[in-house]
Amino acid sequence: MLESPPDVPYQRRMRRLLTALLALSFTAAHAIDRVPGTNTYYSARTDPITDVNTSFILIPEVNDLTDQTSYTIRCSNRDQAELWSYLSAKHALLADTELEYATKPVVTIRLGSDAPVVLRDGDVSIVSNASDDTDSAAIGFTAGPTRQIVAGLTAGKRLVVRINRASGGQALTYTFPATGVGTAWATIGACGTGRAGSAGPAPVTITPAPGAAAPKFTRWYFTTCTDATSGAVRAGLIAGRAHLCDLVIDTVPNGAQPVRAEFRYELEYREAGRTGKLTLDSVDRWPASGASGARYRQSGTQLIFTLPLNVRARPERVYTSINVTATVYFNNGTSKRVYEPLPVRPAN
Repeated sequence: MLESPPDVPYQRRMRRLLTALLALSFTAAHAIDRVPGTNTYYSARTDPITDVNTSFILIPEVNDLTDQTSYTIRCSNRDQAELWSYLSAKHALLADTELEYATKPVVTIRLGSDAPVVLRDGDVSIVSNASDDTDSAAIGFTAGPTRQIVAGLTAGKRLVVRINRASGGQALTYTFPATGVGTAWATIGACGTGRAGSAGPAPVTITPAPGAAAPKFTRWYFTTCTDATSGAVRAGLIAGRAHLCDLVIDTVPNGAQPVRAEFRYELEYREAGRTGKLTLDSVDRWPASGASGARYRQSGTQLIFTLPLNVRARPERVYTSINVTATVYFNNGTSKRVYEPLPVRPAN
């Protein structure tokens, strides 16, 4: 049985409580935020003792005028890291009066124009609250179908859920929009371990849907580097000075959007008349953890990543280039890698 902790606004009166929850926000670290321009809500949070990512995403149903139906994606179950999700409705979803012996419904999901999928009984779970009371108006989904749903939503595909209750009667059909889910998923670190709000060292893997592809990369290059101290703009790096350098990737868009990226480095150098390469252990990531790490913006069909770069000035070794390997991950489960050198000039 999956548990929904009391601090998650999943109750059937969810939307009526949501305004108050947004105002109170528990603490600054437990704020509930809305993706701008959408009705998708999220909370990026990490357990202060265990570092378990306890974030969640909440999506209201589009047709429920009473605002009592929602779909929630959670990164944890009780105090354990576990990806799962649940639908909370204004209708009773479970059969039988004695809820501890409740009969689960038959659940069919559809993402965008993909073929409908009937979930296996083992992929559907009864949901309890912190008091271990079963909620007759909620039904949970295990990690497998949740990954499939997340992959669809972050690829811009709406989620439709049809529930055929064991008690019979009319089937219930609920629709949840995809707008804003990709942004929320990236912000909560893709439910990875480590600090919420960053990509984390082990984000949940989304298996690409059949036929899914990353956007085509036509070329990639560094444009300018800005001196972090003086603000001077240069075509490359000067050793011994911190810079913010823009790596631009020209693309042919296909609807997939970046959700995270990693940047690894190697240095080329001359020393004692010989040349060599040195692979660095450091990794920059987007979304960044705090103020450090990479930044991202999009300009038309260009993906632009701003990288914090600093090459040491050493008298016995002259660094000539810092070579960047960038891996960009997209919301349909695909990824693409580029390699680009950036010249380094000696300090004056």
